[in-house]
Amino acid sequence: MNDRGGLRGMILAAGYGTRLEPVTDHIPKPLLPVGGRHLLDLIIDGFDRTGIREIGVNTHHLGAMVEAHVGDRPDSNRFILFPEAKILGTGGALHGARDFLGAAENFLLHNGDVLCDADMKELFAEHLRSGSLATLLLTDWPAVNSVVLSAEGRIVSIAGQPGGNFTGDTRNLTYTGIGVFSSRILADIGPGFSSLIDPLVRALAVAPESVRGFAPGDFNWSDLGTLARYLHAQPAGDSGCQGMSLDRITGHGSDRRFWRMGVGDWSAVAMISPPEDEEFDRFTEIAGFLANRNLGGPSLLSVAEAEHAVLMEDLGPDSLFSLVQSDGLESESVAEAYRLTVDQLLDMQAATDAARSECHLAVDRCLDYEALRWETDYFREHFLAGHLGLNLADLADLAELDGEFQALAVTVAAQPQVLIHRDFQSQNIHLQDGRVRLVDFQGMRLGPLTYDLVSLLLDPYVALPAELRAGLLDRFASDPSGTFSTEDIRAMSLAAGLQRIMQALGAYGFLGHVKGKRSFLDHIPAGLTVLREILGELGEEKEAAGRWVPGSMPMLERLLD
Repeated sequence: MNDRGGLRGMILAAGYGTRLEPVTDHIPKPLLPVGGRHLLDLIIDGFDRTGIREIGVNTHHLGAMVEAHVGDRPDSNRFILFPEAKILGTGGALHGARDFLGAAENFLLHNGDVLCDADMKELFAEHLRSGSLATLLLTDWPAVNSVVLSAEGRIVSIAGQPGGNFTGDTRNLTYTGIGVFSSRILADIGPGFSSLIDPLVRALAVAPESVRGFAPGDFNWSDLGTLARYLHAQPAGDSGCQGMSLDRITGHGSDRRFWRMGVGDWSAVAMISPPEDEEFDRFTEIAGFLANRNLGGPSLLSVAEAEHAVLMEDLGPDSLFSLVQSDGLESESVAEAYRLTVDQLLDMQAATDAARSECHLAVDRCLDYEALRWETDYFREHFLAGHLGLNLADLADLAELDGEFQALAVTVAAQPQVLIHRDFQSQNIHLQDGRVRLVDFQGMRLGPLTYDLVSLLLDPYVALPAELRAGLLDRFASDPSGTFSTEDIRAMSLAAGLQRIMQALGAYGFLGHVKGKRSFLDHIPAGLTVLREILGELGEEKEAAGRWVPGSMPMLERLLD
């Protein structure tokens, strides 16, 4: 078909997508899902709105997948594929499609990793109005801006070329990877690998008015070349489509965002942290330490520090919490999983000295007296006042309450300091192929010996049977490397358990009332039950192991009543 006077389209879909590895080891970038549809199909939608019928698509990396996808479309006869035995670059690709593109006076070129809702009809109209060799769609992306555009709309230079001085008003902008080109440009592109920038720079040097820019400013555009930019482009909810699943992981208290992505038998979990997240470096360094020491952390597949993005090993959806929901608290599978978890905890504590020498960020903080007092202040602010609504400012006996919290912090801080997860509860402990795996470990630090143990045994998410809880405590206490009796460990656990459950209740109040994550409020009744249970045991245990427990807390009990 001859389209002289018309417009044809060309989608560059041959690239390796190296910045998105290892995702792009399994699927080419143009087939990545965005909001439930393939990026390639979204690009074709834009061509359709412009009235383009004939479209060329070059292929190389995982080209068979692109070709199969195009071939499965009901309108597959409108596409012509240009497989490249060796990748030809943005210039060489046009030479390879020169007969197809040269059948029309102009063609619209669109990178296969770009998401854009600009009106291509306006771009084409601007190109026809000027009669230029090329009209590039431009946007303002300060970190990348390398195209100089004059006030009259002509491009002065691209990446500093061709050089020379220009005295008029200019703006620095970014080429979007989208442009309309006269087929005349094909005469200046030879065979083999080349960049499209080369003939554009040559044209600028010979005829400065021949390359123009169009920057309407009222459109959305994103280069999806990195993991962070790709995920930021996703709408809320699951976004996968045929060929690749992309599911949001929700229900956690963090401001981080997580996705599980999969292609065939391969899967991974992606995490994007907010720019202000000061824990990102801790997460990546501690993850590396845990993975290297076989302590249950995920292997990191790629890390983009500037963008706070991580792609990591998929530890699967099965947590201790989900196992309890499926198998029931009385099942042997649950009991065995908890026994394995206690063993994993002991292994992690045994790695305390290794962490000191290998992972500074795992031990540079300590859950010491000051940190423990912060936890009880947090409980007072976000649970006693924020959730229960107590007016603590008018409480005559507030000093008595502070005295109880102080005695508790002194007692818990006296325990030996070991490596702790800090939030060692059922939803952060996964089970995969008979192994215990850990998530949400960026709060790791040095802390009291039994803090993680009680986080597991007194977990408000899972009310463990008393017999199983006692057996797990005995298992922890019988560690041959330990120096404390079972009675000592039980007493320590009582004090640390009181400290931990108040921290959890404070967190539920904060997340539910301040952060607006109301589902966390549902766990308060279970947490409050645990808190009352521990308070009831304090007096009796004080007689058995006085130095490890703080004594009774009558003021706190009165407030709760």
